[in-house]
Amino acid sequence: MSSVSNFKPAFTNTKQQMPLPVISVNGRVIDEKELSDEIQYHPAPSAEAAIQKAGQALVIRQLLKQQLEEKAIAEVTEEQAIESLIDKNAKYQTPSEDDCVRYFEQNKDKFVTAPIMEVSHILLAVARDDIEGRIKKKQQAEKLIDSLLQDQDLFTKFVVDYSDCPSSKTQGSLGQLSKGQTVPEFERQVFPLDEGLHNKPLESRYGYHIVFINKKIEGNQLEYEMVKEKIKDYLNHRRYRQSVSDYLYRLVEESEIEGIELQLDQENIFIG
Repeated sequence: MSSVSNFKPAFTNTKQQMPLPVISVNGRVIDEKELSDEIQYHPAPSAEAAIQKAGQALVIRQLLKQQLEEKAIAEVTEEQAIESLIDKNAKYQTPSEDDCVRYFEQNKDKFVTAPIMEVSHILLAVARDDIEGRIKKKQQAEKLIDSLLQDQDLFTKFVVDYSDCPSSKTQGSLGQLSKGQTVPEFERQVFPLDEGLHNKPLESRYGYHIVFINKKIEGNQLEYEMVKEKIKDYLNHRRYRQSVSDYLYRLVEESEIEGIELQLDQENIFIG
Protein backbone atom coordinates (compact mmCIF):
# COMPACT_ATOMS: atom_id res chain seq x y z
CA MET A 1 0.00 0.00 0.00
CA SER A 2 1.36 3.42 -0.95
CA SER A 3 2.11 5.90 1.81
CA VAL A 4 1.45 8.90 -0.41
CA SER A 5 -0.82 11.25 1.54
CA ASN A 6 -0.70 14.56 -0.34
CA PHE A 7 -3.09 13.73 -3.20
CA LYS A 8 -5.45 16.54 -4.09
CA PRO A 9 -8.05 16.24 -6.82
CA ALA A 10 -7.35 18.95 -9.35
CA PHE A 11 -9.35 20.48 -12.14
CA THR A 12 -7.34 23.22 -13.77
CA ASN A 13 -8.09 23.09 -17.49
CA THR A 14 -11.63 24.39 -17.60
CA LYS A 15 -11.44 26.54 -20.71
CA GLN A 16 -12.94 23.91 -22.97
CA GLN A 17 -15.26 22.46 -20.36
CA MET A 18 -17.71 25.28 -19.72
CA PRO A 19 -18.11 29.00 -20.41
CA LEU A 20 -16.64 31.42 -17.88
CA PRO A 21 -19.01 33.80 -16.09
CA VAL A 22 -18.87 37.54 -16.57
CA ILE A 23 -17.95 38.86 -13.12
CA SER A 24 -18.03 42.51 -12.12
CA VAL A 25 -17.18 44.34 -8.90
CA ASN A 26 -18.81 47.73 -8.44
CA GLY A 27 -19.11 48.04 -12.20
CA ARG A 28 -15.59 46.86 -13.03
CA VAL A 29 -15.57 43.68 -15.12
CA ILE A 30 -12.90 41.10 -14.35
CA ASP A 31 -11.06 40.23 -17.55
CA GLU A 32 -11.95 36.75 -18.86
CA LYS A 33 -8.30 35.92 -19.52
CA GLU A 34 -7.41 36.90 -15.97
CA LEU A 35 -10.10 34.55 -14.66
CA SER A 36 -8.99 31.78 -17.01
CA ASP A 37 -5.36 32.16 -15.90
CA GLU A 38 -6.34 32.26 -12.20
CA ILE A 39 -8.09 28.88 -12.36
CA GLN A 40 -4.79 26.97 -12.52
CA TYR A 41 -3.95 28.11 -8.99
CA HIS A 42 -7.10 26.63 -7.45
CA PRO A 43 -7.20 22.82 -7.59
CA ALA A 44 -10.74 21.49 -7.30
CA PRO A 45 -12.71 18.30 -8.04
CA SER A 46 -14.85 19.96 -10.73
CA ALA A 47 -14.86 22.81 -13.24
CA GLU A 48 -17.57 24.63 -11.31
CA ALA A 49 -15.59 24.48 -8.07
CA ALA A 50 -12.37 25.65 -9.74
CA ILE A 51 -14.14 28.61 -11.36
CA GLN A 52 -15.83 29.47 -8.06
CA LYS A 53 -12.52 29.53 -6.21
CA ALA A 54 -10.72 31.52 -8.90
CA GLY A 55 -13.58 33.98 -9.33
CA GLN A 56 -13.87 34.51 -5.61
CA ALA A 57 -10.14 35.16 -5.29
CA LEU A 58 -10.24 37.80 -8.01
CA VAL A 59 -13.35 39.45 -6.56
CA ILE A 60 -11.66 39.73 -3.17
CA ARG A 61 -8.52 41.19 -4.70
CA GLN A 62 -10.58 43.67 -6.71
CA LEU A 63 -12.47 44.75 -3.59
CA LEU A 64 -9.21 45.34 -1.77
CA LYS A 65 -7.66 47.21 -4.71
CA GLN A 66 -10.68 49.49 -4.82
CA GLN A 67 -10.26 50.15 -1.11
CA LEU A 68 -6.62 51.06 -1.71
CA GLU A 69 -7.70 53.57 -4.36
CA GLU A 70 -10.43 55.00 -2.15
CA LYS A 71 -8.20 55.39 0.90
CA ALA A 72 -5.12 56.35 -1.13
CA ILE A 73 -2.93 53.80 0.66
CA ALA A 74 0.51 53.71 -0.91
CA GLU A 75 3.19 51.16 -0.14
CA VAL A 76 6.25 49.90 -2.00
CA THR A 77 4.23 47.12 -3.65
CA GLU A 78 0.56 46.29 -4.10
CA GLU A 79 1.01 43.21 -1.90
CA GLN A 80 2.36 45.35 0.93
CA ALA A 81 -0.48 47.81 0.49
CA ILE A 82 -3.08 45.03 0.72
CA GLU A 83 -1.36 43.57 3.77
CA SER A 84 -1.36 46.99 5.41
CA LEU A 85 -5.03 47.49 4.56
CA ILE A 86 -6.01 44.15 6.10
CA ASP A 87 -3.91 44.79 9.22
CA LYS A 88 -5.71 48.10 9.77
CA ASN A 89 -9.18 46.65 9.36
CA ALA A 90 -9.00 43.06 10.60
CA LYS A 91 -8.84 43.63 14.35
CA TYR A 92 -9.05 40.85 16.92
CA GLN A 93 -8.24 40.25 20.57
CA THR A 94 -5.24 38.10 21.42
CA PRO A 95 -6.33 34.97 23.34
CA SER A 96 -5.76 35.11 27.08
CA GLU A 97 -4.34 32.37 29.25
CA ASP A 98 -7.89 31.57 30.39
CA ASP A 99 -8.96 31.22 26.73
CA CYS A 100 -6.13 28.77 26.10
CA VAL A 101 -6.86 26.72 29.24
CA ARG A 102 -10.56 26.60 28.38
CA TYR A 103 -9.80 25.39 24.86
CA PHE A 104 -7.50 22.70 26.23
CA GLU A 105 -10.09 21.44 28.71
CA GLN A 106 -12.78 21.32 26.04
CA ASN A 107 -10.55 19.58 23.47
CA LYS A 108 -8.32 17.25 25.42
CA ASP A 109 -8.80 14.52 22.84
CA LYS A 110 -6.85 16.67 20.37
CA PHE A 111 -3.80 16.64 22.62
CA VAL A 112 -3.00 12.98 22.80
CA THR A 113 0.08 11.35 21.33
CA ALA A 114 -0.81 9.29 18.28
CA PRO A 115 -1.35 5.56 18.78
CA ILE A 116 1.04 3.13 17.15
CA MET A 117 -0.48 0.27 15.19
CA GLU A 118 0.99 -2.94 13.83
CA VAL A 119 -1.26 -3.66 10.88
CA SER A 120 -1.63 -6.38 8.28
CA HIS A 121 -4.04 -6.14 5.39
CA ILE A 122 -5.36 -7.67 2.20
CA LEU A 123 -5.87 -5.14 -0.57
CA LEU A 124 -8.48 -5.81 -3.23
CA ALA A 125 -7.41 -3.11 -5.66
CA VAL A 126 -9.79 -1.26 -7.95
CA ALA A 127 -9.71 2.11 -9.72
CA ARG A 128 -11.37 4.89 -7.75
CA ASP A 129 -13.68 5.77 -10.67
CA ASP A 130 -14.72 2.17 -11.41
CA ILE A 131 -18.08 2.16 -9.63
CA GLU A 132 -19.17 -1.30 -10.75
CA GLY A 133 -15.75 -2.72 -9.95
CA ARG A 134 -15.84 -1.20 -6.47
CA ILE A 135 -19.20 -2.80 -5.75
CA LYS A 136 -17.81 -6.20 -6.74
CA LYS A 137 -14.60 -5.78 -4.75
CA LYS A 138 -16.54 -4.75 -1.66
CA GLN A 139 -18.75 -7.82 -1.95
CA GLN A 140 -15.67 -10.01 -2.40
CA ALA A 141 -14.03 -8.43 0.66
CA GLU A 142 -17.14 -9.07 2.75
CA LYS A 143 -17.18 -12.74 1.74
CA LEU A 144 -13.50 -13.13 2.61
CA ILE A 145 -14.08 -11.50 6.00
CA ASP A 146 -16.96 -13.90 6.68
CA SER A 147 -14.57 -16.79 6.06
CA LEU A 148 -11.88 -15.22 8.24
CA LEU A 149 -14.32 -14.73 11.09
CA GLN A 150 -14.78 -18.50 11.02
CA ASP A 151 -11.06 -19.27 10.70
CA GLN A 152 -8.52 -16.45 11.12
CA ASP A 153 -5.68 -18.82 10.27
CA LEU A 154 -6.74 -18.37 6.65
CA PHE A 155 -5.50 -14.77 6.68
CA THR A 156 -1.99 -15.57 5.42
CA LYS A 157 -3.40 -17.75 2.64
CA PHE A 158 -5.84 -15.08 1.59
CA VAL A 159 -3.01 -12.52 1.51
CA VAL A 160 -1.16 -14.67 -1.02
CA ASP A 161 -4.25 -15.53 -3.05
CA TYR A 162 -6.01 -12.16 -3.18
CA SER A 163 -3.93 -9.17 -2.08
CA ASP A 164 -2.83 -6.68 -4.75
CA CYS A 165 -0.42 -4.90 -2.42
CA PRO A 166 3.38 -5.44 -2.40
CA SER A 167 2.94 -6.27 1.29
CA SER A 168 1.61 -9.65 0.14
CA LYS A 169 5.27 -10.71 0.10
CA THR A 170 5.46 -10.07 3.87
CA GLN A 171 2.19 -11.77 4.88
CA GLY A 172 0.29 -8.52 4.37
CA SER A 173 2.25 -6.63 6.99
CA LEU A 174 2.29 -2.83 6.74
CA GLY A 175 4.66 -2.72 9.67
CA GLN A 176 4.29 -0.23 12.47
CA LEU A 177 2.04 2.68 11.51
CA SER A 178 1.77 6.08 13.13
CA LYS A 179 -0.32 9.00 11.91
CA GLY A 180 0.83 10.65 8.73
CA GLN A 181 2.37 7.54 7.20
CA THR A 182 -0.55 6.51 5.03
CA VAL A 183 -3.35 8.11 3.04
CA PRO A 184 -5.84 10.13 5.13
CA GLU A 185 -8.98 8.12 4.34
CA PHE A 186 -7.31 4.85 5.39
CA GLU A 187 -5.77 6.46 8.46
CA ARG A 188 -9.09 7.88 9.68
CA GLN A 189 -10.64 4.44 9.62
CA VAL A 190 -7.82 2.27 10.90
CA PHE A 191 -6.58 4.17 13.98
CA PRO A 192 -9.82 3.89 16.00
CA LEU A 193 -9.90 0.09 15.54
CA ASP A 194 -9.18 -2.40 18.30
CA GLU A 195 -6.76 -5.29 18.01
CA GLY A 196 -7.82 -8.24 15.88
CA LEU A 197 -9.65 -8.74 12.60
CA HIS A 198 -11.99 -5.90 11.66
CA ASN A 199 -15.36 -7.22 10.59
CA LYS A 200 -15.89 -4.79 7.70
CA PRO A 201 -13.72 -3.81 4.72
CA LEU A 202 -12.12 -0.36 4.76
CA GLU A 203 -12.40 1.68 1.57
CA SER A 204 -9.59 3.87 0.25
CA ARG A 205 -8.61 5.37 -3.10
CA TYR A 206 -6.81 2.09 -3.82
CA GLY A 207 -9.75 -0.23 -3.27
CA TYR A 208 -10.94 -2.28 -0.28
CA HIS A 209 -8.77 -3.42 2.64
CA ILE A 210 -9.32 -6.38 4.90
CA VAL A 211 -7.51 -5.31 8.05
CA PHE A 212 -6.01 -7.20 10.96
CA ILE A 213 -4.66 -5.11 13.86
CA ASN A 214 -1.82 -7.17 15.31
CA LYS A 215 -0.99 -4.72 18.08
CA LYS A 216 -2.14 -1.29 19.22
CA ILE A 217 -0.31 1.01 21.63
CA GLU A 218 -2.66 3.78 22.75
CA GLY A 219 -1.53 7.39 22.79
CA ASN A 220 -0.93 9.34 26.01
CA GLN A 221 -2.69 12.50 27.18
CA LEU A 222 -0.41 15.54 26.98
CA GLU A 223 -0.22 18.10 29.80
CA TYR A 224 -1.38 21.67 29.21
CA GLU A 225 2.11 23.12 29.72
CA MET A 226 3.37 20.97 26.84
CA VAL A 227 0.86 22.37 24.34
CA LYS A 228 -0.09 25.85 25.56
CA GLU A 229 2.06 27.67 22.97
CA LYS A 230 0.57 25.55 20.20
CA ILE A 231 -2.93 26.37 21.46
CA LYS A 232 -2.16 30.09 21.66
CA ASP A 233 -0.81 30.09 18.10
CA TYR A 234 -3.86 28.19 16.87
CA LEU A 235 -6.36 30.50 18.56
CA ASN A 236 -4.46 33.55 17.33
CA HIS A 237 -4.54 32.25 13.78
CA ARG A 238 -8.23 31.32 14.02
CA ARG A 239 -9.18 34.75 15.36
CA TYR A 240 -7.11 36.44 12.68
CA ARG A 241 -8.80 34.39 9.94
CA GLN A 242 -12.20 35.20 11.40
CA SER A 243 -11.39 38.91 11.56
CA VAL A 244 -10.26 38.88 7.92
CA SER A 245 -13.42 37.01 6.97
CA ASP A 246 -15.56 39.56 8.85
CA TYR A 247 -13.78 42.44 7.14
CA LEU A 248 -14.31 40.91 3.70
CA TYR A 249 -17.96 40.27 4.52
CA ARG A 250 -18.35 43.97 5.24
CA LEU A 251 -16.76 44.90 1.93
CA VAL A 252 -18.99 42.45 0.08
CA GLU A 253 -22.13 43.78 1.79
CA GLU A 254 -21.21 47.32 0.80
CA SER A 255 -20.45 46.40 -2.82
CA GLU A 256 -22.29 45.44 -5.97
CA ILE A 257 -20.99 42.09 -7.24
CA GLU A 258 -22.42 40.37 -10.27
CA GLY A 259 -21.71 37.04 -11.98
CA ILE A 260 -20.75 35.06 -8.88
CA GLU A 261 -22.23 34.24 -5.49
CA LEU A 262 -19.47 34.52 -2.91
CA GLN A 263 -19.14 31.80 -0.29
CA LEU A 264 -16.79 33.29 2.27
CA ASP A 265 -15.60 31.46 5.35
CA GLN A 266 -12.34 31.08 7.23
CA GLU A 267 -11.22 28.11 5.14
CA ASN A 268 -11.82 29.41 1.62
CA ILE A 269 -10.49 32.96 1.66
CA PHE A 270 -8.28 33.28 -1.40
CA ILE A 271 -6.70 36.64 -2.11
CA GLY A 272 -5.72 36.02 -5.72
